[in-house]
This record gives sequence, structure tokens and C-alpha cells, in this order.
Amino acid sequence: MKTLPAQLAVFFAAFLAMLACLSGATANARFSAQQGSDSQTKTPAASKEIPVTLPKGKKLFLMDGTFQLAREYTVDGDRVRYWSVERSLWEEIPANLVDWDATHKGEAEQAAQDAELKAKIRASALAQRTKDIDVDRSLEIKPGLFLPDAAGFYALDRDKRIREMKQSQAVTKTSASREVERIMSGVPLIPGKKTMEIPGERAAMRLTTAEPEFFMRPVDRREPRFRLLRAQIKGNHRLIDSISIHFTGEESHKTTDIEIQTWTPATGVFRYTLDQRLEPGEYVFVEMTDEGINGYVWDFGIDAPATKPQK
Repeated sequence: MKTLPAQLAVFFAAFLAMLACLSGATANARFSAQQGSDSQTKTPAASKEIPVTLPKGKKLFLMDGTFQLAREYTVDGDRVRYWSVERSLWEEIPANLVDWDATHKGEAEQAAQDAELKAKIRASALAQRTKDIDVDRSLEIKPGLFLPDAAGFYALDRDKRIREMKQSQAVTKTSASREVERIMSGVPLIPGKKTMEIPGERAAMRLTTAEPEFFMRPVDRREPRFRLLRAQIKGNHRLIDSISIHFTGEESHKTTDIEIQTWTPATGVFRYTLDQRLEPGEYVFVEMTDEGINGYVWDFGIDAPATKPQK
């Protein structure tokens, strides 16, 4: 009978210990829940103040040799207000604490680095776009605009359009009436006459700009001797040269030349620009040889701009 109270005492002590554990677990659970609730209510406020990705900062150099990394700053009288990248809040310091020479120098260096990086990015993008182009022959004549790799004569028209020019055949004709006049008059001093002309009143190629540019890729990379002539419409043909033949055999030519400038932007490529705007009309590029004008020419026309009807 003496053992029963002892057993009850042991059981009662174990029961009290279990209650204490349950109470502590409940308190811990409440504390954890409260902590989770606090963190959930604080997170949105923190996300508003601290962006996920902050802009690259500027170094605001101080007179003591240190610097503050600022996203931006403004000067208001004798105070400088800046957003601290490190602490993510607005701060103010006296303006006389800032080493402005060092700060401006740092900004200039950063701007140069940014420009270099942008250039590398653009170059990388351009390389990706032109990966299938023959780099040994391709030539960028305007930003993002490449001259075709194949040999040929090309015109740069309005809106950065590159158009390939086709050759036409010019023919030389001897004036039969002038020959008859010489024979009938018995005066051999009367000069003979020939003309060089292109069949048809209009060239097939029509350009829409009065200031075109031209590019030539010769097959053998030699520099051609080009002249740009204005043609005169005569009936159903275009006259490009009137030739008088003296009794000595010497020839004199009558042409209407348009001044052009020749440039060499790359090996084997020739660029031709004009010293004047082209009036509406018919034009032709001719190549000069030792015998005169080559009969294979590149012709084109400039049309008058369309006029809007008056209301």
C-alpha cells in the first residue's frame, strides 16, 4: 500500500511534463506563425523601396578620396541630394564635400565605356545579320546596306534601294546626206558626220532621285574610264554623241557631259557621285577606250516628280 502514492506521484509528474511540452510547442507554433505573418506584411513594403535590379550607379567622389555610389543626384544650393545605391534611400551631404572634378571625370570615363560597349553590341548584331555574306567582297555603303558581291554596275536610288543597271547597245550611224553633199559639191573639205545613239525614246531603268550614287564592281577589278552624258531625244532614239570628221580624218565630238567624282571605297569597287542634281531626262554612262566610246553603255532616266492635283 505504500507503493501506490509513489506511483501516483510519478504519473502526476509525467503528466505535468507532457502539459509543459504541449504548451511550449503551441507557443512556438504561434511565434512562428506570427513571424511568418510579419515577414509577409513587410515584404511588399520592402519590394517597393528596393527594386529587383538597380540601375548602374555613378560615383560621387568626395574630398577625402572616398566615393558614394549614387543612382542619380541633384544639387540644390549648398546641398547635394542623391539616391544611395548601397543603402537604397535618399541622402544629403554638403556640396563642398564633393570633389566635382573627379566626379565629372568619372562620369566622362563611364560615358566612354558605355559608348564602346554599345558599339560592340551593334557590331555583334551586325555580324549576326551578315554572317552569310562573303566578308572578303562585301561592302557596307550605308549603315546596314551592303553592295551586292557580284560584279556589275549598281545605282543607289531613293529609300536606300540598290538597283542593278543593265547594258544597252549604242549604234554609230554615218550621215548619208552629208556624204552625198560632199560628193555632189566636189568639195572634200566639207566634214563628214556620224552620230552615236541608243534605240528607243526612254531608258528601261527609271530612277526616282535627282542625286543618285553609282557603284561599279569590274570583273577584273581594273578602273574603268567612265563619262556620264545627257542624251537628247531625237525621234525614236536618244542621241549621245555628234561626230564631225574633218578631211584630215580627225574627229570632233559634241556631247553634253555631267561632271562626276570617282571614289575607291574598297579594292575593286568604284563609287561615282555627282556635282549637281540631275534634271528630268535621259542619261547614259559610257566607257572610254583607246578607240573612243565603247558601244555597250548603261542608260537610265530621271522622271519629273509627280505633282499633286490642286484642290
